[in-house]
Amino acid sequence: MRKITIHVALILFAGVALAQSKQDIERYKKQYEQLLQTRSSNQVIGAENLSESIDGDIPTEFIMAEKKDVEKTEKTLKYFGYNFFTMRDSIPIWDNLPLPSSYRLGPGDEIIISLWGETQLRSSYFIGRDGMVYIERVGQLNLTGKSMEQAGSYLEKQFQKVYETLKGSNPSTFLDVSLGKLKSINVTFVGEVKLPGIHPLHPFSTVLTGLIQAGGVDTTGSLRNIQIIRGDNDPQQVDLYAFLSAGKTAAANTRLQDNDVIFIPTRNSSIEIEGAVKRPGIYESIPGETVADLIDYAGGLKINAQHNLAVYRFNPASSSLEQNAKSVIYVPFNEAHQVTIQGNEQIIVYAVPDYTKSVYVFGQVKNPGEYGFEEGMHLLDLMHLVGGLFDDTYYQTIYAEKADILRRNSKSNFPEIISVNLADLIQGNQTQNIELQNWDVVLVRQNQNFTISKQVQITGSVKVPGVYSLQQPNETLENLLDRSGSFTDQAYVDGVKLFRNNIQVALNSFDLALVDGDSIDVPEHTGVVQVLGEVYNTGYVQYVNKRNLNNYIEAAGGFTLDARKKYITVIYPNGDVKVKGTFFIPVIIEGSVIIVHKKEEQLPFDMTEFLKETASIIASLATIFYILQI
Repeated sequence: MRKITIHVALILFAGVALAQSKQDIERYKKQYEQLLQTRSSNQVIGAENLSESIDGDIPTEFIMAEKKDVEKTEKTLKYFGYNFFTMRDSIPIWDNLPLPSSYRLGPGDEIIISLWGETQLRSSYFIGRDGMVYIERVGQLNLTGKSMEQAGSYLEKQFQKVYETLKGSNPSTFLDVSLGKLKSINVTFVGEVKLPGIHPLHPFSTVLTGLIQAGGVDTTGSLRNIQIIRGDNDPQQVDLYAFLSAGKTAAANTRLQDNDVIFIPTRNSSIEIEGAVKRPGIYESIPGETVADLIDYAGGLKINAQHNLAVYRFNPASSSLEQNAKSVIYVPFNEAHQVTIQGNEQIIVYAVPDYTKSVYVFGQVKNPGEYGFEEGMHLLDLMHLVGGLFDDTYYQTIYAEKADILRRNSKSNFPEIISVNLADLIQGNQTQNIELQNWDVVLVRQNQNFTISKQVQITGSVKVPGVYSLQQPNETLENLLDRSGSFTDQAYVDGVKLFRNNIQVALNSFDLALVDGDSIDVPEHTGVVQVLGEVYNTGYVQYVNKRNLNNYIEAAGGFTLDARKKYITVIYPNGDVKVKGTFFIPVIIEGSVIIVHKKEEQLPFDMTEFLKETASIIASLATIFYILQI
C-alpha cells in the first residue's frame, strides 16, 4: 500500500506537470534558474558589504567602523606672517616703489633732461662707472652722490652757461630733470630664506620688499631677528612682528644698500596659540615677552573666550628613567602680562560653553518664538515682549481664561503644567504673574469664537451673485439662495451645481448644510443633452421633453458594434448619477450626459490548447485507474 501511495503521488505530480501550459513551464524554468543563481551567490556577508546587502536605512549600531583607533585629525595651525612674502610674482616692485627724498644718484642711473619754452629739447643720459655724465655743448658733469633736487639745481646752472633764455628772473626756457631707468643694488640673502644667494634689487628696496623679491622667509627662519650686515659694522636687527601684527612700518622700512647681507637665523621658539583668539596660529617669541604679548599678536581674545588661559609647557626629563612631559598652568587673562614665555609653549584659550537661557512663547500672540531669559523675569514681562495682550482688538482673538506654562521636571518624563488666567493677569492679579524659569514654554490659545468668518461663493443666474459669509451654524443652500435674491428668469433650477474642495457634490435637494469654501453655480438653460462613448456621432443632441434614453442614442447615430448596450451611465446636471439596468431606464432631463460604455475585452478561445490539456488530464486519470486495478 505504501508503494502504491508513492506511485500515485508521482503520477499525480507528472499529470499536473503534463497539464501545465507552455507559458507555465517557461515561468517555472526561469524561477528555477533564479534559485540556482541565488544559491551560488549566497555567501557570508562581511562588514565591507553590509550596507549594500540591506535595503533601506541601516541602524547605527550595525554599522561597523573600519578601525576604532583611527587617529583624530587635528586642525592644522599656520605659522604667522610667512604667507606675506608669497606675493613675489604678483607685485611689480620695480614700478611701484616711490622715489625717496634721500636717494643719491650713482653709476647706472638714467637721467632725463627736458628743456621747454622758447627752447625745446629732451635727452636722456646714463651715469657712467666713473660717476660722470657727458652732455654735448655743456660738458662732463659729475652727478654721483647728489639727490634729485641737488642734481636739478646743478644742471640748471651748467645749462645757463649755454642757454641764455634760462637766465634771469623771467626766463623764457625752463629745465626739468627726472629719473629714467635705475641702477640695481646687489644684496646677498643667506640663512633660512626661500631663494638664498645674491639678488639684484630695486635701489629703493627695504627689508620687507627685499625679502619679497628673494622669495620670502622659510618657516624654519626667524621673523623677529632679521640681521642686516653692512661692512664691518655690527648687524642691525629687524623685528617684523610690529609691522605684521599692527602695521607699524618703522622696522619694515629699513632701506637696503648695495652689498648688504641679509641673514635669516633659525627661529628659536614656536608658540602654538589656539582656541578663542582672533588669529590662531604658531607664533615666535623673543626673550622677555609674556603670554599677554603673544595673545596680542594673535589679535586678542574673542568675545566668547574664557578669561583663564591654559599654558602648556614642555618639561624635559631630569633623568634617563623619566619621560619628557608637558605641564599646564592656568593663567587669568588680567595676569597674563606677569607670565613670561619660557620656550616652546602651547597656549589654549577655551571658549565659554554654550548655555541657552531662553523662554519660549507659542500660540495666539503677535510675535511667538524664543526670547532671552533673565533671572527674576515674570510672565507679565514676557507678555509685553510678545505683544497682543494689551491690544484691545487683538486681545479678542486670545482665549484669555486659560494659558499654560510648561516647565521641565527633573523627576518626571512629563512637564509640570501651570495654568494662568491672562484676563486676571492684565487686571493686576499678581498671583497670576508667575515667575519664569529658564526653558519655560508658554502656550496661549486662540479664541474660537473670534475668527475670520466662513465664506461661500455663488455665481450664475441669481439676482445678487457674489461672496457670502455664513451667518449661522449649518446654514443650508436654500438659505443662501434666498439671501442672494433667488433665481433669475433664465436660471435652470435642476442644473444647480455645488463644488466642495473642487469636487462636484450630487444634489438631491437644497436642504444641504454649507461649509467654508463651498462654491455654487446656477446655470442658464442649455437646451441640449450630451451623448458620449460607443455611438457613431458623439456630441450634443437637442433636448425634447419626455424623450427617452433610446431616442437620444438613436439621435447620436446609434450603438457601435463594440457598445455595451445593457450598461449605460447618465450624469445629471446637479451631479447625480444613474445607471441603466435590466429593469431600470433613467429619465433624461435637460443638461444630462449619456455615456455608452465599451464591451469588456475577452481572450480568444484556443481549441488546440484546450484539447491538449484535456488529453493530458484523461491520460493521468486512466493511469491512476489502471494502478488501482492492479
